[in-house]
Amino acid sequence: MAALIRKIFHRKNKVPLACSEIMLEDLDHVHTDACFLDIQPLLVAELFQSQGCKVCVKNVPQIHSAVTNNPNVALLTFDVTYFDRTEWQDTFARKTWDARQRAYVGRWGRNSVFTPQVVFDGVVDGTGESVDALMGLAAQAREMKKARGWNMVLDANDTELRIDTDRAESVPHDILLVAYDPKVQTVRIGKGVNRWKKLKHVNVVNMVMKIGEWQGGNLQMALPDLSEARGRGLTVLAIVQEPSGGPIVAAHIL
Repeated sequence: MAALIRKIFHRKNKVPLACSEIMLEDLDHVHTDACFLDIQPLLVAELFQSQGCKVCVKNVPQIHSAVTNNPNVALLTFDVTYFDRTEWQDTFARKTWDARQRAYVGRWGRNSVFTPQVVFDGVVDGTGESVDALMGLAAQAREMKKARGWNMVLDANDTELRIDTDRAESVPHDILLVAYDPKVQTVRIGKGVNRWKKLKHVNVVNMVMKIGEWQGGNLQMALPDLSEARGRGLTVLAIVQEPSGGPIVAAHIL
């Protein structure tokens, strides 16, 4: 049955042609899709920001310059409500995004949140004070992914999502779909500490939806109907993430 499933699954993107396993010491190694990894698998950078945050106006542009031109990084922007005041309400903020940020903070044993905050793959974070610092965080996240000792490839066609992995068992991970607007949106802030200033928004998240769980082994599952999201011009990113602010172990743009 597994062989039949593999035969009929027609992926949109080809599997990279470089095996991550060291073959010299394992003559019996059998190639699977999970061991064929790109040199730089897709990294997810989550930007938590606010139109009422004074530092965001300064730091967000350099965060964009550091990550948006890198094809191996998927930027997701979440506007939070902490800085909302009577005089100005963030036009993209949601309390749901507050909860997502707090999940990371709680996971890491911290007592407070801040903006802007950039979280790479759910494992390292920073304020975006410099491009070099951001690049260092991205490199650190990649090294942590390599050090985990197992591989995963996340792939999809128009109707199905597929996970190939060499990890047979695992704690449950959420399989999430994240829909975001790829258009650049610039907001002129009319009141508050950033009055008359402009804040550019890139890849503003519209929806995060859990569609299943992964607990180890290969998996193939049906995707929900994404025609409405696509009709609105949204891009959809699939991610596999340990719940409650845990690491993102794989990501794929549908």
